[in-house]
This record gives sequence, C-alpha cells and structure tokens, in this order.
Amino acid sequence: MPPSYTAVAILGGVELDLRHARFTAAEVTIRAFCLLGSVSITVPEDMDVDVSGIGIMGAFDHRASGPGAPGAPRLRIVGFALLGGVEVNRRPADTGRPGVSGGPARPGLPGA
Repeated sequence: MPPSYTAVAILGGVELDLRHARFTAAEVTIRAFCLLGSVSITVPEDMDVDVSGIGIMGAFDHRASGPGAPGAPRLRIVGFALLGGVEVNRRPADTGRPGVSGGPARPGLPGA
C-alpha cells in the first residue's frame, strides 16, 4: 500500500480490502470521493484508524475510527461523499485464503 491512495466512485463502487496489505509507511492516507457511488474499506481489527470525511445527502462512516495495536500502521481516511457513502469495516484477517500463511490449506491447492 503506498503512503497515499485516492479512491473515486461515480455511479459505481470501489472495494478495498487492506487486511493483508503491506504498508510502505507508518501512516497511510486514503482519499475517498463518492458521487452516487460507494467506497467500502475493510481493515484488520488491530489497525489504528482515523476517519474524518464528510457526507452530504450520503454517509461517511466514522464508527471504525479508533486506536489499534501498538506499532500498527495508522490509516487516515479523508474525503467527501455526495449522494453516496464511504463505509469502513474492521474484520479479522481471512486466514483461509490461498497464499496467506497460517491458514488451513484448501483441497486442490499446492501444499494441500
């Protein structure tokens, strides 16, 4: 994940899953802009998150804001939603994904 990323959704949607992302900086900023669309961002439960965007006739989800584990990267989400929405969800890492260490092997995949 680069130190700065811009997500734009116009009459559509953007989904970002950062649970297994590798961060190139201690603080990363995502600029999310929506017009009749949505941006959905999934972060790990232990990430430090600061959401400070504005929603007009739409929504900018601030519920995921909060501190993370010591030493975890900090994610800043800023931007603007007009007739659309930005949603941020905290979820545990999906350890069952292929190629993710620590997860159970799936039948038919190498190493299974």
